[in-house]
Amino acid sequence: MVLNCIIVDDDLMARKGLERLCDKSELLNTIGICENAKKALELLSKEVVDLIFLDIEMPEITGIEFLENAVSLPQVIFTTSNKEYAYEAYNYQVTDFLKKPITYPRFKQAVEKAYAIHEKNNAYKANAQEVYVREDGRFVRIPFDHILYFENVGDYVRVKTVQGSHIIHGTLKGINGKLDNPRFLKVHRSFIVNLSKIKDIEENTLVIEKKVIPISRANKPVLMGKLNLL
Repeated sequence: MVLNCIIVDDDLMARKGLERLCDKSELLNTIGICENAKKALELLSKEVVDLIFLDIEMPEITGIEFLENAVSLPQVIFTTSNKEYAYEAYNYQVTDFLKKPITYPRFKQAVEKAYAIHEKNNAYKANAQEVYVREDGRFVRIPFDHILYFENVGDYVRVKTVQGSHIIHGTLKGINGKLDNPRFLKVHRSFIVNLSKIKDIEENTLVIEKKVIPISRANKPVLMGKLNLL
């Protein structure tokens, strides 16, 4: 297991330096390098990110403002040349604080700390029986057993439940990476279904309640392999 990380820094040389440090670590997989916080926020809505190396003093949106604007955040390691921001790091409960110029031993220490936290969080999530979705400025708890399916609707995803539905900003790819639960399966580019809610399957479609959901040719064998067939 590796941590998917992104680098957010307005300084080109700082980005290149961090990229080299990340490439040296066997615990990291760099999936994005952003020169501003706006691009990082967009990336967070599309990809599964485990760790952010975040500069603080950036134009337009500072690192602190980035933390305040993000709907949900993975782990964050501050990277800055100003040690006075250490207090903010403590206040925002970021994983670590790296002062530039960053040495590899200190970088390695921070990454190992992030990795240990990630493993602990995954152990908790593996036993979780619910998800939380943001709605009207609050987070609503939805038990897994209440979820019927997730449906892609443009830049949003509909979470269809036995009681109704919720619309959240994001992508199926991102949600699929965060769910990490055997009861859910992506059966089509536009649908993730709760396997326990399937009523029947015919050719390249399945039915959950009254919803007919397509099954892609590539995902059909995976789906059938997960079912208890007689």
